[in-house]
Amino acid sequence: MNIATFQLDHEAVGLNQAFGQVPKMRVEAERVAAHSTEWTMPCLWISGTDFTAIDEALSSDPSIETIVEAAEFADEKYYMVKWADAVMEQIARYTNQGGSILSATGTPEGWRLRFRFADRDHFDSFRKALNDQNYSYSLLELTEPDKPRLSVGNLTPRQREALVTAWEHGYYKIPREVSGEEIAAVLGISHQTLSELLRRGTEKLIKSQLVTTE
Repeated sequence: MNIATFQLDHEAVGLNQAFGQVPKMRVEAERVAAHSTEWTMPCLWISGTDFTAIDEALSSDPSIETIVEAAEFADEKYYMVKWADAVMEQIARYTNQGGSILSATGTPEGWRLRFRFADRDHFDSFRKALNDQNYSYSLLELTEPDKPRLSVGNLTPRQREALVTAWEHGYYKIPREVSGEEIAAVLGISHQTLSELLRRGTEKLIKSQLVTTE
């Protein structure tokens, strides 16, 4: 099995026009497709500094068929999205090469997609598909796990990022090496949002790894 992280141009996935209009926008897909496009990235967490501009950019982006704001917080919004057929077909080209999309994050630099491939042949087929479509991309990481992964309790990408960032910066060490406010600043979110992500993420990990149900 191979785990690969790619950096792709916006046009290789979607929201190319929206990112052009609001370059500081950040998008995280909460749920992504495995080997089917039936439920490709329907839930998005979007953060930025000007949500008036973001909403206008999203509503006019040709890669989106419909978009509905489901929740609003201090520094981010949660949207339900129905993608245009072109995006669905594009994702199908990727997953048809035997790759499962594990996470997807859109930033000003492009889309960062993490894939799982059954073997190196499927990975090579995927890269060939990218080359055939003339998309610019960078391979950021390629690993071959030698043991099964433990379940992480269905953590969202945002919860996983918050937990890992806090751990990497010494938030869980004794004595603590960094404050919650500093971790929040690293992630570009409010301290309250960070606290909620850490609490909910920790709860999911405890339930999935430590609690035995009879």
